[in-house]
Amino acid sequence: MEITGRLTADASVHKVNENKEVVNFSIAINESYKPKGSTEIKEIVTYINCSYWLNSKTAQWLKKRHWFNSLDVLD
Repeated sequence: MEITGRLTADASVHKVNENKEVVNFSIAINESYKPKGSTEIKEIVTYINCSYWLNSKTAQWLKKRHWFNSLDVLD
């Protein structure tokens, strides 16, 4: 799955146990569409809360307002 959007805040790192940390962050995805038969454009914002378990060092690059693409992190 690919997720692309803007980060809503800087990522935070939480210690789960002695050997494990998790990076938590939220992404906003902005979409717009024009309903059939209308001239008005509708805007939709979807918020997705994410957790990344593989490497807590990724948090240093996940800063508020930056664009995020899940393929950049997961590659």
